[in-house]
Amino acid sequence: MTQLKAGVVAVAVCSLLAGGVSSVAFAKGDGHVQETIKHAKEGIAHEKEAIKHLEEAIQGSDNPHAKEALEHAKESMKHAEESLAHAEQASSKPKGKAK
Repeated sequence: MTQLKAGVVAVAVCSLLAGGVSSVAFAKGDGHVQETIKHAKEGIAHEKEAIKHLEEAIQGSDNPHAKEALEHAKESMKHAEESLAHAEQASSKPKGKAK
């Protein structure tokens, strides 16, 4: 059970890290945007690993809370990946002409 709690905490922390990518649209300067995208990718990689460990920890478990936590972590991962994709698209668009 301790492993399960540790897994849930790890996923929660990684979700917060990966969720930070949503603010990339407001970042100033292309260098900062690229750095933010890089960190978001690292956060997503960590979250994927935390989900893997959580899946291993609850394998064969009948705990409905653990299974729900895993589903929430997977949903958070999906949203983080979508946010990252949008941030990458936004950073690669050419800037319009100044008037």
